[in-house]
Amino acid sequence: MQKIFGFAWRGKSGVTQWEKGTMSLLKGAASGEQPMAGWLEGEPMYTDRQLVIRHTVPTNGLSFAGTIDVMNADQVASALISQLDQGLPLHLELSRVEFSDVSGIRAFVLAAECADARNRIVLHGLPSLLQRVITVVGWADLPGLEICSCSAG
Repeated sequence: MQKIFGFAWRGKSGVTQWEKGTMSLLKGAASGEQPMAGWLEGEPMYTDRQLVIRHTVPTNGLSFAGTIDVMNADQVASALISQLDQGLPLHLELSRVEFSDVSGIRAFVLAAECADARNRIVLHGLPSLLQRVITVVGWADLPGLEICSCSAG
């Protein structure tokens, strides 16, 4: 048993059972080999049939798993904007996003347009195709958006 952030855990191949609720450790060492490695995933913030958004520990992050498209893009934008008032950058772990259409990308851009340098959105593990689209159309230059170099590939 090991303690991380005050939670005792017994791990099994990257999935963790927590004594204080269900949480999982984002895989990889905290050395930066994996996006947001060493952070913990907490309770779901938003769930539908194709996407799960979870809070993280530390609290200034969200992890995404699944598909972002026209069916949930408004909820994604609302979730992001609701987290921008913490006075810290909002870190998004995106390496498990399987697909995003342009409405999903626009959800990130809309939130970034509501952010500033202090409350900017930092994209971790952004799939290379999404990163290319964001860069080509000029959205990577928004002051409220930062693309971390820890891309998912």
